[in-house]
Amino acid sequence: MNGYQLCIDEQQVPQHPQVLSFIGGYPRIPITEDFPKCQLCGAEQSFFFQVAFPKNHVWKDLSIAIFACTSCDDEKYCIPEMLPSGNPSIGLDQGGLYGVNIPKNFLRSYQRNFRILIFPTDQGELRTEYVPKVAYKKLKLSAKGCKEAIGIVGGKPRWIQGDETPASYDGHVPMKFLMQINEYLQFDILPGAPSQMEYDFFTDEIKPSKMRYYELFLGNSIYFFGTEPPYEPLVYVFTQID
Repeated sequence: MNGYQLCIDEQQVPQHPQVLSFIGGYPRIPITEDFPKCQLCGAEQSFFFQVAFPKNHVWKDLSIAIFACTSCDDEKYCIPEMLPSGNPSIGLDQGGLYGVNIPKNFLRSYQRNFRILIFPTDQGELRTEYVPKVAYKKLKLSAKGCKEAIGIVGGKPRWIQGDETPASYDGHVPMKFLMQINEYLQFDILPGAPSQMEYDFFTDEIKPSKMRYYELFLGNSIYFFGTEPPYEPLVYVFTQID
């Protein structure tokens, strides 16, 4: 499929239960799903955004919702855990993770301080018992582009450090490109929302950020690959930065 620009809708209105793709506000997830908790500190994770995939996407009729901990930080887990390269002969246009085979169960175990919920879009419900931290912004998919694009859905990834397409999951399940979030994206937070805790690489301390926004995975460009249907839907997420 040709890719879509993932755009912030210029006509912002209060959150509505029928809006399927958005930043912040209340998550729209199945009532059977608990809000994820951080495995590092035990705090409830913050909801960042969710996207409903369109009909011509490899994951049509599915949605993903992204949560991450903003109550703690850890030098080892500022970005998702990386795997060693699966290809000993990396080309000039390929990154260090190109051709990696993702081990069985890795896609569950690596989500320590973040969580990617995957569910049928029509099973999502607006969970108003959640206390929002990130300001709500409606998203839309555009085939023509837009003024304020935050990423792409479908199509081909835009690599910063070379192609890092994984080879497979568990040695036999093909992995397909789902979407990408642009680097330096800032998630504005609501008045009264706690500051994001950040690891200071110079002082080796964890301190509250002075900024009134959250960042996801240090603001790096984020790539989402998923298992090919009809296999169980699982997500491999990793980052690159300029």
